[in-house]
Amino acid sequence: MKRYTDYDNFAWLYNQEWGVFANNIFPLLKEIGGENLPDKAKILDLCCGTGQLAKILTEKGYEVTGIDGSQEMLCFAQDNAPEAKFIAADARAFKLPPTFNAVFATFDALNHIMTLSELLQVFKNVYQCLASGGIFIFDLTTKHHFEVHCRDYVRITEKPDYFYVMRGDYYEKRRTSDWRCTLFRRQCKTWQRSDISLTQTHYANADVKKALREAGFKDIRVTASEPGIGPHKPTKNSFRLFYYARKP
Repeated sequence: MKRYTDYDNFAWLYNQEWGVFANNIFPLLKEIGGENLPDKAKILDLCCGTGQLAKILTEKGYEVTGIDGSQEMLCFAQDNAPEAKFIAADARAFKLPPTFNAVFATFDALNHIMTLSELLQVFKNVYQCLASGGIFIFDLTTKHHFEVHCRDYVRITEKPDYFYVMRGDYYEKRRTSDWRCTLFRRQCKTWQRSDISLTQTHYANADVKKALREAGFKDIRVTASEPGIGPHKPTKNSFRLFYYARKP
């Protein structure tokens, strides 16, 4: 099982820098879910991170439960979305009663699941916690994204109270992108350093759909979406795919 030490170390910076994704994603989730995402639905935010999407969902009137393996991420999530309930659990091992109308897993959270067998187990856990007719919507970044955006990646960001360098690279033979972040945070008159390492992988679209069917899902649909471009049919150049699947 994955150890969450690096995700704990990453939580503060993630909360500062990457929560904005949630601000843009809800309209697309609503569009993809359609009539199967009713008002006041009971929603599970899987791999919820620091809770920005949970915050938006509770503000929209949904009853939200968030799950994440990082306890530090959940501390920020509880502050960001105080109306939501949060559970510390691994996406590959959680068990909840079949009461949810929808499960979301966004911002390429499932690209951190490193094998197809583990991804299938996540799908089975999601299926088990959905009510009949419930829907599962998640996104995955594609091989094309890894090839274009993850090779020789360097990002340097300086703010008054923190500074970080993010480096990444793509290793085609093992289908992984490895990310290394060095963060310095101002602590009174000194600076505290943290070093973080994270890894992602990509999956073939056909393998993802096969695993969804094996878990029991029906009505599987795939939509591509990139910044500045609305939902559209996936192509070989798509960077991010959104999957919709329904429990019969």
